[in-house]
This record gives sequence, C-alpha cells and structure tokens, in this order.
Amino acid sequence: DLGNRGLFGLQIPESYGGLGLNHRDTVAILQQLSAIDVSLATLVFLHNTNGLRPILNFGSEEMKSQLLPGLAAGRQLAAFALSEPVAGSNIGAIQTKAIREAKSGWQLSGEKRWNGSSWAGVVTVIAREYDADGTSHGVSAFLVRQGTPGLKVGEESLTLGMRAIVQNSLQLDHVSADPASQLGTTGGGWKVVNDALSVGRLMTAAVCLGGTKRAAQLLFRYAGVREIASGKLIDHPHTRQRLAEITSQI
Repeated sequence: DLGNRGLFGLQIPESYGGLGLNHRDTVAILQQLSAIDVSLATLVFLHNTNGLRPILNFGSEEMKSQLLPGLAAGRQLAAFALSEPVAGSNIGAIQTKAIREAKSGWQLSGEKRWNGSSWAGVVTVIAREYDADGTSHGVSAFLVRQGTPGLKVGEESLTLGMRAIVQNSLQLDHVSADPASQLGTTGGGWKVVNDALSVGRLMTAAVCLGGTKRAAQLLFRYAGVREIASGKLIDHPHTRQRLAEITSQI
C-alpha cells in the first residue's frame, strides 16, 4: 500500500513513476510517518535517499529507465552499503576492493556492516577501485543486484532501538560488476556518498523531529487527564513550565 501511495518514490520524477516532491514536502511526509512509527519512517527515508539518489543522480539513462519505475512503486527496494567493520562510515578507510578486469568490468570483494535493508533488490556498493596491477583509482560506486553470485547477506547486527530496521552485514566474494553498473565516474565515489548522506542527514532529522513531536503530544494528552493532589497534572505550574520548554525546543 505504501508503494501504491507513492511513498517509495517521493523525490523520483513523475516521468519515472515517482511523485517528484521537493525537500520541504518530503520532510513533512517523513515527520508524519515518524509520528506513527519511527521504524516505518526510517525504512521509507533510507530507500528514498541512500537507496534511490545514487541511481537517480549518477546512474545511466538506461539504468534509470529500467529500475526507477519499479523502485518508485515499491516493487523492490534499494539499499546503500558504505560502512565496514574497521572503517565505519569513514570513506577514506574502506577496504572493499573493486579490481578492474580489462573491459569486462570489476570484481568486488569485501564486507559491509550495519546496512539497513541489505536484503534489498539493488544495493549501491562503495569500493576502492584498482587495476589488475594494483594501480589505485580512488573510491568508486557500483550498483549490485541481489542474487548476483558471490553476494551474500550476512548476520544481523544487533543494535539499540528501531529493531524493525534489520541491519545486516553484506559479504562480497568476487562479485562481478559490469561497466553499466558503475555509478558516476571512476574515482567519483565521494560524490555519490556525499550526495546520498547529505540529504540523508536532513531526512534523519525529519524522522527524529516527527517522533519528538508525537512524544510531546502524548505528554500533553497524559498531563491533561492525570489527576494529582492539586488537580490535573497539566494545571501544575512546574508541569506547565516543563511543557513550555519542551515545546519551544521542538
């Protein structure tokens, strides 16, 4: 139902089956979703930002035409694999490698961690690119489809909170990536990461704000019915002061 209502293609242009919304409208929707369920809102924003933006902004026209309509409709989801066991999200320290094989593409090998929706249909993988002779070409980005030989979704990373967002490791054992799967240019992985994460941080704030507003709403509701010795809790001066402080901070 979320896909039918366009929530998996919030900022995808209408020509690809999305809603074509701007940041302001997207933030408003995520706030409302978060007021209902923070995990649900996080799933939606991860797909729309970290998942879709690399394809939308750095994929070829053929890739976009082929994938975006289905992704915008929620027929499959998109994920983003950057973080690693040692490097965390420090792109300069990642160890996943993409070894170029003449004109046939690359072989991707490494391990990613703490990836929301690692099981998604398509995954953007950030890797350090090398020629067969070991010459480095910096960090590049590749789109890998689930089911590609050598790609394995590993064990879940247990975290605090938002347990409905399953974060798995992602293991790549000589995963083949053809030339059409590269996102952006050779060595242009920094741009892909910065684009996804900069907007992703904005949407993270929207999710947090929506959840906070809902919590404040519940505080007011409870204070309005809770009886204490002097009357209703909401009529107590200290309660009013605290609620006013919370409201002003939001």
